[in-house]
Amino acid sequence: MTAIRSGAQKLDEVTSSSTGRTTGPSENEMGSDIHKKFREAHEGHKAHAGLDPSRASTGVVWTSERAYEHGFLDHPEEWANLGQGAPEVEDDIEGSFKRPTSIDITMTGREYGPTAGIKPMREAVANLYNAHHRQGKDSKYTWENVCIVPGGRAGLIRIAAVLGNAYLGFFIPDYTAYNEMLSLFRNFAAIPIPLSKEDKYHIHADKILEEIKRGTSVILTSNPRNPTGKMVGSAELAEIQDIARNRATLIMDEFYGGYNYTTDCDGAVISAADNIHDVNVDDILIIDGLTKRFRLPGWRVAWVVGPKDFIKAIGSCGSYLDGGCNVPFQEAAVKMLEPNNVRKEMKALQHHFRDKRDYVVQRLTEMGFELDYVPDSTFYLWLNLEKLPEAINDGLNFFQACLEEKVIVVPGIFFDLNPSRRRDLFDSPCHHYVRVSYGPRMDHLKAGLDGFERVLRKYEAFPGKGKGA
Repeated sequence: MTAIRSGAQKLDEVTSSSTGRTTGPSENEMGSDIHKKFREAHEGHKAHAGLDPSRASTGVVWTSERAYEHGFLDHPEEWANLGQGAPEVEDDIEGSFKRPTSIDITMTGREYGPTAGIKPMREAVANLYNAHHRQGKDSKYTWENVCIVPGGRAGLIRIAAVLGNAYLGFFIPDYTAYNEMLSLFRNFAAIPIPLSKEDKYHIHADKILEEIKRGTSVILTSNPRNPTGKMVGSAELAEIQDIARNRATLIMDEFYGGYNYTTDCDGAVISAADNIHDVNVDDILIIDGLTKRFRLPGWRVAWVVGPKDFIKAIGSCGSYLDGGCNVPFQEAAVKMLEPNNVRKEMKALQHHFRDKRDYVVQRLTEMGFELDYVPDSTFYLWLNLEKLPEAINDGLNFFQACLEEKVIVVPGIFFDLNPSRRRDLFDSPCHHYVRVSYGPRMDHLKAGLDGFERVLRKYEAFPGKGKGA
């Protein structure tokens, strides 16, 4: 983000036709401590030779660091963290299986594991995808189509490492960690593809066709989408894959696939794996894991599914990037992936999180927020702040006001990926948004939304409808 202005002479610039605001910050932003902290952290100034601290954290980490300054690290139990993208990990979701509380470490678990993952885990993932997405199809996955990786970010980094020279298209807004991944490697040029608020940030097939026609040969996206909570459904996803077939590689981040409310919480997961013709020919790379769907973010067990040639390269590069995934946790995970068990788990997950979504939507509506839409997937809500008083109508200032009430959200500006640092993010279409997570337990959600209420009352923006739960 080195393009952010640091000189006063650059603060009075032209009005942006796309946003209707000046390139430089407003007087309200200039007087805001949180805006100053953001600019100072992302100016590109290097106090130590060779160090670029702006590469050190994603948006979620940055927000946590600001919360630490307000006491979050010392007393996290007093806070409502609606920022971090993690689901509740407790065992009290009705119909969900109990998570292991201990793990038997075999002699194999003491050894270095294969950087592509142990074979039983790779076989279990392939079997799950065949059972849920490849029934009746001639082409099916084998263990050679699966690479086990130590978390989704590691999977993305490995994929980026093996890509050839290409234009890589990514959508705005999208997952904050893509920003760092897209900026680390120079074997491809990252091309932003803005999505429209008026269209509920939907990815249409004709948008993909347009990008391919202008030379984009790799496309990265989350589906279901982070942070907007929207899903590209199976029919349109199939159309997108037909357009891309033999023309582009699709990297599909499906970590939120289990949080699907479009099929009446029947346990179904929408996946690109449904629409692949030949698992070794179609250039589709799918990333998923235990983190979100199985509510085990601390295990750091994820996978990449794709053509054998891709998987072989992705498995090999782990030897110099991350060293591979923890073997004992892989061994413990194998039995979790039994297809009938997973379908039952997804059904319980969907009912529970849809109820939490409905609660959050109701509370926000009672507070006077006008929602652009109701999310149909994930556990995120992309909250528009534009109609709030100016002092809190942008993501950073609303975030700062929430910190004072011991509530954490993530400013929308972090989801406007800017890996090449070519523009001032304060002109961002995400500037007046925050991402609200309803991943935490219900008591945390209630506490967080009570904090929202206090912020609105403080700035005389509360309509007097809600009861504060």
